Amino acid sequence: MSRAQTLILALLVLHLLLGVLCLLIARGEHKSPALRWWGWGLTLYAAGLLATILGAAGLPRAATNAAGNIVIALSSVACARGVYAHTPLRLATGWIGAGLAATALALVAANLTGWNVMYVNVAAPTVIAAVLFVFAAVAVAGQGPRDARQAARLLAALLLLAVATWIARIAALLLVPAGPGAAERMDLVVSLFAILQMVNGVAATLALIWIDVRLMQAELARVAHTDALTGLPNRRAARQRFGEETSRATRAGRGFAMAIFDIDHFKQVNDRHGHAVGDEVLRGVADALASSKRGEDVLARIGGEEFLVLLAEQGADGARDAAERLRRAAGEAEVRAGDQAVHVTLSGGVALFPSDGADWDHLFAAADRRLYAAKRDGRDRLEARG
Repeated sequence: MSRAQTLILALLVLHLLLGVLCLLIARGEHKSPALRWWGWGLTLYAAGLLATILGAAGLPRAATNAAGNIVIALSSVACARGVYAHTPLRLATGWIGAGLAATALALVAANLTGWNVMYVNVAAPTVIAAVLFVFAAVAVAGQGPRDARQAARLLAALLLLAVATWIARIAALLLVPAGPGAAERMDLVVSLFAILQMVNGVAATLALIWIDVRLMQAELARVAHTDALTGLPNRRAARQRFGEETSRATRAGRGFAMAIFDIDHFKQVNDRHGHAVGDEVLRGVADALASSKRGEDVLARIGGEEFLVLLAEQGADGARDAAERLRRAAGEAEVRAGDQAVHVTLSGGVALFPSDGADWDHLFAAADRRLYAAKRDGRDRLEARG
């Protein structure tokens, strides 16, 4: 077995192992269509290489070379589909079908007639793969996932590097001079580019896995900082934003306010109408508060029927007016329970930074104390002092 054949066999085994790895990851708890398609692409590429090796080992060479290179061309479609899975775009199946058909015809004709068979076997699948990878690189670089921007750009660069490697391989094969030593030089060219393909295949697969890892990390971060029912930031996220707001307020020499709202008699809503209606009430209140707050204010659901708003750059009077506007807007929210319209009222408490507290615990305690004063004094009201 020549050096080139040995390296092609190594290329086959490596792509098969990478393909199986991607397929196993894609079948795990985190379903990944990108890795599934990429894994099938690598597996098909290994199968195509195997067919060409079997031809060299004694099976009908024309048939195995044509079949193997058709499968290799098909593998590039699957790989490109995997990359496109991380974009809002889709492959143009009509054009791809036409390209595959043209590739198959060229390979069958060349292998049956012997016309420039070596160059056609190399060039035909390379052309369709190069076109697909260039389009996939542009797609993932420009419209890849925002949470994995660096990984997407790395994958795009590796796809373009693969295309450059294929083009360079064709050019190198064409430039090998005929005559004594041509076979050895051809073997060297094939060996060198087999090594480059192995390196690029591993790197591109790792880049694709990196995209999935970054997306999983982003999703976990969203889950950890988002209230599942309303889609609002949760208490943890509110505390984080509180730290950012205190830093900004301290630098600017301005205060801000914290308002806590509680839905009055919410347990009665659940008891009378059921928890499904109660959930709709919570979503309705959240939507009303979100649509009424300013863009720079921070709204969060911090538990049960409690909501918190950080009112940026507000003094005592402005904070009270803003909080009262939010409270009234939420009280106007309407949820249907069969033929009935469910309305709720809110009670609220407001505290000022830094006069009522310079950290979360003290400011929250002051706002919470005023919230309970509002509830004690009759509910459906706001308390901003005391």
